[in-house]
Amino acid sequence: MATAVAPVSTLLSPQEEADLSERLGRWRRQPLSLEELSELLPRVCDPSLALSLAERLGMAGPEAIAWILPLCQSQGITRPLIRALGICHHPQACEQLLSWLPNAGDLEPEVLEALGCWGNLIDFEIIESALHAPGQSHRLAGLTLLTFRNRSLDASAMLRLTAPLLQDFRAEIVIATLKLLQRRNEPTVLEAIRRCISLDALPGVAETALQALGCIGSLESCQHLIALRSQFAGTRLEEALERQLKAQIRHRAWIEQTLGE
Repeated sequence: MATAVAPVSTLLSPQEEADLSERLGRWRRQPLSLEELSELLPRVCDPSLALSLAERLGMAGPEAIAWILPLCQSQGITRPLIRALGICHHPQACEQLLSWLPNAGDLEPEVLEALGCWGNLIDFEIIESALHAPGQSHRLAGLTLLTFRNRSLDASAMLRLTAPLLQDFRAEIVIATLKLLQRRNEPTVLEAIRRCISLDALPGVAETALQALGCIGSLESCQHLIALRSQFAGTRLEEALERQLKAQIRHRAWIEQTLGE
């Protein structure tokens, strides 16, 4: 296994950083080696450029861990290294991120997000803690991790975890929760989704909930859509609702028969 070369050296000048940025733009013609990436990363001041270098390092795949871990030891927790660890898909990357998590401070949400691809391996307490945290970034990262447990949890457990998120005052969190729940078809889950459909819902939430029922595509979800027709006839949600009904190809005959009665 190779050893990363990341000596303590002088920082790049603004002109050198500009030249490096241009070189990254010519990646296909002039790619940088893992050794070059790991040597340059500690010398970059520009946050965006550092993230770009880290992404290139992580995108090299599991073999990049030999270059990333020495940087973690010498540089400590940084946003670029979190990014590199999160996308290299090596088991040791998960271990490094977990070791950082207890003392990550303001970077905790980013560490949680980087752990997303190892959701099945993360202690469930970590996921619950993220979902219960007040911050938006924590909750969104928790939902990403919860995705990997979606099939192993029963409906009551899933709703216990997500019910507070469906009541969140931030549309982004409610929408992300609905997109997770649309992978299930239990009656209690369908009812929870349906309760999010109202004219005074947060922007985009009602439309996403209608789409969730449409994506589930079961006879039961179609029944919910039909039951909502009279409630939202002539409102801004009517078109979105009808669009979801028309998309139910598997149950079209049943829908047409029900609406014709």
